[in-house]
Amino acid sequence: MSFLYPLALTGIAAVGLPILLHMIRRHTRQRVAFSTLMFLRTTAPRLRNRRRLEHLPLLILRCLILCLLALAFARPFIPRAVSKRPERVGKRLAILIDTSASMRREGMWDQAVNAARTALEDAGPDDRVSIMSFDQDAQTLLGFEQWAEIPPERRASVADQQMSELSPSWARTELGRALVTTAETMEDDEINEEGRAGGQREILLISDLQQGSGVEALQAYEWPEGMKLTVKLIRPRGTTNAALQLMADRNRLASSDRDTLPRVRITNSADATAERFQLGWADESSTVDVYVAPGRSVVVRVPTRTQPSAGQRLVLTGDDHDFDNTLYVAPSTPGPVNVLYVGNDDPNDPTDMLFYLRQAFDIDDVLNARVLRRVPDETVGREDIEMAHLVVVADGVIGQSVAPLRQYLESGRTVMLVLRSPEAVRVLSDLAGTENVDSQEADVDQYAMLAQIEFDHPLLVSFADPRFGDFTRIHFWKYRRVDLANCPEAQILAHFDSGDPAWFEIPVGRGSLLVWTCGWHPADSDLALSSKFAPLLYSALEYGGTLALRQAQYAVGDPVPLPIRTMSSRGNRRMRKPDGSVINLEADQQTFAQTNLPGIYTSESSANTRRFAINLPPKESRTDPMPIEDLERLGVSMAPSNIAIERTEQATAQSSFSEMESEQKLWRWVIVAALAALLVETWLGGWLTPTDPAPEGEQI
Repeated sequence: MSFLYPLALTGIAAVGLPILLHMIRRHTRQRVAFSTLMFLRTTAPRLRNRRRLEHLPLLILRCLILCLLALAFARPFIPRAVSKRPERVGKRLAILIDTSASMRREGMWDQAVNAARTALEDAGPDDRVSIMSFDQDAQTLLGFEQWAEIPPERRASVADQQMSELSPSWARTELGRALVTTAETMEDDEINEEGRAGGQREILLISDLQQGSGVEALQAYEWPEGMKLTVKLIRPRGTTNAALQLMADRNRLASSDRDTLPRVRITNSADATAERFQLGWADESSTVDVYVAPGRSVVVRVPTRTQPSAGQRLVLTGDDHDFDNTLYVAPSTPGPVNVLYVGNDDPNDPTDMLFYLRQAFDIDDVLNARVLRRVPDETVGREDIEMAHLVVVADGVIGQSVAPLRQYLESGRTVMLVLRSPEAVRVLSDLAGTENVDSQEADVDQYAMLAQIEFDHPLLVSFADPRFGDFTRIHFWKYRRVDLANCPEAQILAHFDSGDPAWFEIPVGRGSLLVWTCGWHPADSDLALSSKFAPLLYSALEYGGTLALRQAQYAVGDPVPLPIRTMSSRGNRRMRKPDGSVINLEADQQTFAQTNLPGIYTSESSANTRRFAINLPPKESRTDPMPIEDLERLGVSMAPSNIAIERTEQATAQSSFSEMESEQKLWRWVIVAALAALLVETWLGGWLTPTDPAPEGEQI
């Protein structure tokens, strides 16, 4: 027998009340008439302690009544066998393990591996399991098909072997991309598996779920219906985490040597318990104290070096986790940016284009650009062309200079050709290798304007924001109409309001020939006087890769552009990584993507040597946990927690017990028994109570 409300059985303790009443000493009920007591000796009465119970049947009946009432309130029922649930259907389980840099914190990786092993132990023989890891990309360690091919008794050992070879990387966390990849992999397995569809689909995410996890990929993804995500949150032993980030270089015009030192931003975690840290160079003993409140950041100058040979590593101490406490600082690329101008302009004449070109580059002392002029009537030297980061051709060039310029283009460089007259189209034909290109002076009524601009092109993408993309105030007095019918590979970047091309690009080898059909000198337009002129020139430098090559700071996983190989840079090129390993580069390789370790990298060739630093991505240092609700707002269906499942099962069991008790209603029979016992107790109590005899001489 079971009870719906077993706590009501505590009412049985009330049986002590009748027992207590039966043990209370009572005065004699019978009165006896007696004569005066004046002739008797006065003595103290003898009292006898009555510990002996009287009328035991009456006592038992009263106790039984109380027990039956407590039993009725407990709602008894006789449990019956419940029909067995259907056998468990095998499910698809994808175990997704976070291997990003934030998992390098002490004790976290062991927790992650143990959580994965526990999930594998709970997997049934009919389940299909996949094991995946992710940082900035997702990798499959053990696929669904591989799991199915392994005998059930060997699956745990094979999976454990795969995880034993896994370790945290230095890359950033792309959680959204990993979840999308895992969900698509699970859907593909369901489609490809014949004869088995449906069943539970669950993704077990084992991660610290830090705030810096990228979830942008989930914004444009529709989460599959019926697929649940379970999160196993890995918590660190300490919460204080401070991180370093190098700030942008200051202007070269500094008032003191101290102003030329780099600046770093120190950020403290929001749940930190420490506020004071020390910053210093790795090879020097001197440090500076830095105070950073929890959840805040400060910008400080790095300490002055006392030894010129000191290592280029800044180290922060004082927090609980040191995975992001080292900042590598590489020297800036030395030397100026060379812009070669081929034309007959006078650099001091404000009516010529060279005057405005120099003015545009002289305003930036950080870039340290210099404009070199070469007269086209003379042969432009090969050395001048190879040392240039951008070539601007404003007048015709003689035949001996065409070959070096075309080779310069084919090597991946950029040449900007300005058509100052219709005859300059011959230079376009020579450099692009295109014949029968027709050009003539356009008829302009007052002025022309730019009507259609391709802001998606890398050269003009910086103007895509509506705040900067207004070219309507620029007037063009003259321009050359170019027929591009014989140049099918040409891409028009901007049109005039007449429909004629204003700027267009012709690919030459791996390089780009940018053609302007109108100059920027006052005779052709007022472009040089607008705020768009200097950004256009800098976009041309960046489009050719010049500005990217001068960058010295990158994050783990970023592709690094390589210097373009020229005729003077013959020989093998190689990259030396921080761990000492050397990777030989291909002859035409333009980027280096194996930046998987933080540290100083060195690009070596016969022509030059370039050093750059790879540091931890700044977002990876945001280690305070992300709320689960953030994933739910992006459409991810979360699986119920173990507590919720247990509560649901308890509620289901309670509901079935209530149905049994409601059907049987045994409490009614218990009440009937209590009433019967009460009637017997009433009769017996009356029978055992004696009647008082009437005293003598009393009238009745």
